[in-house]
Amino acid sequence: MADNSMIVRRRSLIALQLALTLEVLKVMDPVSLGVGVVSAVLQTYTAVTSAYDVYLSVRDFPSTYRELRTAFMVERYRLEQWGDQMLSGVQQGSVEQSHHNMAVWKLFQAVFDAMWDAFQESNKTLEDYGHIAGVPPSGDMSDLELLESMKISVTSPKKRSILGLARTIKFVLRDKKKMEALVKELCHWNDSLDKMTSRLEQESARRRLRVRFSTANVDELQQLQAAAALLRHQDLEKMASARTVIERGYGNEILSQPPVGTIARSGATVPSTESDFRLEMNQLDWQGLPFMTDQSRAMATHRGESIVVDWRLCRDDTWRRQNPKAFRQRTENLTGVLNSDLRALNVAVLHCIGYLDQSSTVTGYAFKVPQGVTPGQKPVTLHQLLTNPSMKSSDVPDLGDRFELAKVLASTVFEILNIGWLHKNIRAAEEEDGLTPAEPKNVLFWPKKGTRDDWDLSKPYLVGFDISRPNHPGEMSEKPLADPDDDIYRHPNYRAAHSHSFLPSFDMYSLGIMLFEIGIWRNVGYQGARRPSRPNLETHKSDPHFIEKVVMDGPVMDLKRHMGAKYRDAVMACLGQEFDAIWGSERTFENREERLKCFQAEVQKKVVDAIAVCSA
Repeated sequence: MADNSMIVRRRSLIALQLALTLEVLKVMDPVSLGVGVVSAVLQTYTAVTSAYDVYLSVRDFPSTYRELRTAFMVERYRLEQWGDQMLSGVQQGSVEQSHHNMAVWKLFQAVFDAMWDAFQESNKTLEDYGHIAGVPPSGDMSDLELLESMKISVTSPKKRSILGLARTIKFVLRDKKKMEALVKELCHWNDSLDKMTSRLEQESARRRLRVRFSTANVDELQQLQAAAALLRHQDLEKMASARTVIERGYGNEILSQPPVGTIARSGATVPSTESDFRLEMNQLDWQGLPFMTDQSRAMATHRGESIVVDWRLCRDDTWRRQNPKAFRQRTENLTGVLNSDLRALNVAVLHCIGYLDQSSTVTGYAFKVPQGVTPGQKPVTLHQLLTNPSMKSSDVPDLGDRFELAKVLASTVFEILNIGWLHKNIRAAEEEDGLTPAEPKNVLFWPKKGTRDDWDLSKPYLVGFDISRPNHPGEMSEKPLADPDDDIYRHPNYRAAHSHSFLPSFDMYSLGIMLFEIGIWRNVGYQGARRPSRPNLETHKSDPHFIEKVVMDGPVMDLKRHMGAKYRDAVMACLGQEFDAIWGSERTFENREERLKCFQAEVQKKVVDAIAVCSA
């Protein structure tokens, strides 16, 4: 491996080569140049991917640093993604010839040459190790010839040649520093390739990368976390860390439940366990009463910082009463996830510092308010903004602000599902039966810095995790009792006492309703004038097909006029239940993990990426 000075020199030469390329192109025929450059790029790209495959073909990486194999897998996948996006059309023969395009292709070639040089340095070391260990080298074939022979379009090389190279790799793998230096070098050049794409393309690629490496296997997550830290992929590292917390917590929760066929004593005291997150009521300085009902939101301070406490009670608390220890473990698990720094994942949730017990079945999650917020400033909910009786048409937020709000919420739900968690309560509805105060809504906003009521729509915060749970088949969870106001936001198959077990696609259905509301800037229960006196179809809310009859049959089509065709199609994909089919019995997958990856890929394509490109 070249030393640091050689690496720095090689990198600086790339910028110089691009400048020289532009000068050379001025005096050369672009068509004739294009044929040679494009062919060379495709050839070198194939050789580099083949070199990756040679390294990854060695299964018995030393157990002490198997994260290196994961690191190679990450960078191999990044290169493959880039190639699928940038070279797929070219491989079909469609390339435009121009001075500008050829300059870009020359830069591609420079980067791939640098990657190839990095592999060649290691391959020379491989041969040296092979000679020392008595392993025969790869005959008279050069490294380039060997890897070229491994192209898909060419007959595979003799098995003995590949095995010989693989055997020499095992020796060089004992030099961890050399492997770390190689994969870091490859990561740098992948970063360079990514910078040649747009910001939206880069964000989309990172989402696909996180989906590809999300797993329920804790050992693989730990290897991914170490690999991501080595390569400074902060989003991958945080994703792996959060999912590790979830999977370990789920395992502890299962162990905390009584054996099948037995029921814990009703009203049993929650076992006393060591906790890093449990808070006592007297540890917070309350702004007014801590709580007035079983379900409310309160403001407080903790160690000089403003806190909002989200008190949560499941309407049907049977599972909590029968499984107090498992309920406590799930609370710890969720608090641990929300206590993580998830900003690298673009997840719009508040930082949770701990939880409080109002009773054995009522829990409050304590969240820090966003930085810059005036101490004691209460948030406003999305529902309050949508149903403001004094709102005029001129008060409807700008199109750009609504797009940004939709993008953040779509990305947040997507990432929560990707780390293996189900929210199960994505809504903006409230209960107003005249008997109890309205429930708190689950999307919060605070004012922009320096203002009192100029709400920052670009920074929503999703709360309301009261009935959320890990995404595991057979996982026992709390189901809400049927309520028309709440059920509007719930999937038709997740209503009433005998509803279907919750699926990830149900969260997307709920998100779709919120996206519809954001688009028309009106609560889904009000289809007409904004006056409170307007009938809100109360008698029909109990109909499981309320959304299908009231929204899909007309109003949703108006979204094209308000928000554009891409946004409308994204909402229709959610409300049309397009993602349910992936979880149906007619679709077969190797395992649940592969099914979830397929689901996430479809959600990204049809919703997250589709809304990401919307702009005013």
